Amino acid sequence: PILIFFKVIPNYGIAIILLTILVKVLMFPLTKKSSESTLRMQALSPKIKEIQEKYKDNSQKMNVEMAELYKREGYNPMSGCLPMLLQIPIFFAMYNLFNNHFDLRGALFIPGWIPDLSLPETVWSFAPFRLPILNWSDLRLLPFLYLGSQLLYGKVTQTPDQQGNAQMKMMLYVMPIMFFFILYDVPSGLLLYWIMSNVLTMGQQLAINKYLAKKKAHMAASAAASGPVIAPKRKKK
Repeated sequence: PILIFFKVIPNYGIAIILLTILVKVLMFPLTKKSSESTLRMQALSPKIKEIQEKYKDNSQKMNVEMAELYKREGYNPMSGCLPMLLQIPIFFAMYNLFNNHFDLRGALFIPGWIPDLSLPETVWSFAPFRLPILNWSDLRLLPFLYLGSQLLYGKVTQTPDQQGNAQMKMMLYVMPIMFFFILYDVPSGLLLYWIMSNVLTMGQQLAINKYLAKKKAHMAASAAASGPVIAPKRKKK
């Protein structure tokens, strides 16, 4: 697809952005389903905590009861992870593309900043001096944009039940910082794809959150309108 976009607009940077938009459009139904699954998980949270508390000394029985609860409620706990899992092979495919595709060698995106999408970009080079420990001789902008977009992405996609979860906080905040250092010297085209993916996902998530908030309010209003079912009184003989 990236070559098709390049034929329409002969700039590989814009082709990467268009490819990212296409991927996000195709994955939107799964992203929406994942968000609905998260909302369903929040609704089931009291029942899950009750099972965990009841069988905290019997993990095998707890797993059986949890599986029966999911089956009874028609809930698949893996459905919320599916969009994230699908992005992993896409990421590795993009990484392979920028390292091995000959046409991307020397592919210009923005003159003076990103002259070659197959190489890391540089806004200031202080070579031959290198920063101790980090061994950096260039200041790059894209890794910082990636870090900012990833932290915002975690903030937007965070659910209320995850806010007090230390493990989730590590995933949302510590992991992006670790990846910042890992990805500092990767091809600029790969970071461009990841940043655009984060920005588009945030936009999608905000729209989905608005939709789910309306859906949740509608369900609450319908439940309140129906009211409790009162059995008719028996007539005295």
